[in-house]
Amino acid sequence: MSEKVDIAIIGAGVVGCALAYTLSRDNKRPADIAVIERNLQVNGENQSSRNSGVIHAGVYYPRSAGPLKARLCVEGNRMLYDFCASHEVPHKKCGKLIVATDELEEEYLEDVYNIAKDNKVPGIKMVDRKKIKSLEPNVEGILALHVPTSGIIESTALVNRLHALAEENDVMFITGNELTEVRPVKDIFEVTIKSPSGPETFQTGMLINSAGLFSDDIARMVNPSNSYMMDPVKGESAKFYSNSRQGLKMNGLNVYPVPFGYLPDGSKLRVGLREFRKKFEKGQVNRSVGVHLTPAFGYEGGRPAAGNTITMGPAYSKPADREDYSHTRDTSYYYSMVKPFFPNIERDDISLNQTGIRAKLSGYYDFVIERDPVYANMINLIGIDSPGLTSCLAIAGYVEKLIH
Repeated sequence: MSEKVDIAIIGAGVVGCALAYTLSRDNKRPADIAVIERNLQVNGENQSSRNSGVIHAGVYYPRSAGPLKARLCVEGNRMLYDFCASHEVPHKKCGKLIVATDELEEEYLEDVYNIAKDNKVPGIKMVDRKKIKSLEPNVEGILALHVPTSGIIESTALVNRLHALAEENDVMFITGNELTEVRPVKDIFEVTIKSPSGPETFQTGMLINSAGLFSDDIARMVNPSNSYMMDPVKGESAKFYSNSRQGLKMNGLNVYPVPFGYLPDGSKLRVGLREFRKKFEKGQVNRSVGVHLTPAFGYEGGRPAAGNTITMGPAYSKPADREDYSHTRDTSYYYSMVKPFFPNIERDDISLNQTGIRAKLSGYYDFVIERDPVYANMINLIGIDSPGLTSCLAIAGYVEKLIH
């Protein structure tokens, strides 16, 4: 590679690739861009592929706690559908049901509805038991929020397409190289990477930290006064096959329970909404969208369609480290979580699936996207967990405005 580039992006996950694609499209000010990736290939590893592949609508993120998540998810939802349609990335706007099964859950569902209205999520509608049955006959609930702009996406295909388009714009992807040192020198950075053949150093005018689970380490590598600390969360999943018997048949919607508070052991906190908010504000409990049902992709007539494999997750737990992808939940956990709204499921229907780790930032609910307080030519993207996949193009646009 050249000895100096205009912009170096650390991390080639979905956000790093969206950044590379977006920043390389500026024909008026073409930049020499390099992307450093520690994995051997750009293929949506780590968070970018180890997720449920849901396109979120923006119904979960209160502006008071997560203004960036609220804004960038809704904006990113529209951008992502447009991008996928233009670039033949498999996706489907299948919609979502968020289902309440008792009066306590109705209170939480009303809160989701109010957040969605505040975030201007289009098309949302409360539906009764009869309408639930017409949409998903095997789902049980007393009330649900129908979210038509939710969908599913083949996340690895998205990463690969962004990567290919960025390469067409002359972005250089340097894979199998780990960042080992960044040294600020006047108004540039000297960056050292470690490859199989040995260390290599180059200069960059701007550094963009999009290193996912390791973004806090990169931030402190450049500026040791940064106090960001990752508190990663493992999200395990299971699956079943909807065509195995009639009682499991699904019509292709994402089906979610109401979001709830969960304790470190993954158990559900059954308290009123007001009590939950108090505990959430004090950091005593986390908020989860719950173990939900998401159709994996199939194809009908050569077109993407919701398939017969239904994923169940996430089941949250604490990983031993940032690369601990072992399973700690057995099938009985998923069974107990989905049985209230999907009553025909049995333990024997369920088998374990993949595991992912979210880049949750300790003490923060929202995304952190900001210039370093000491080095203005460094932009940190830290704690980009869900809905980072949905928001990736909107995040890239936000960073582009920060640069210019």
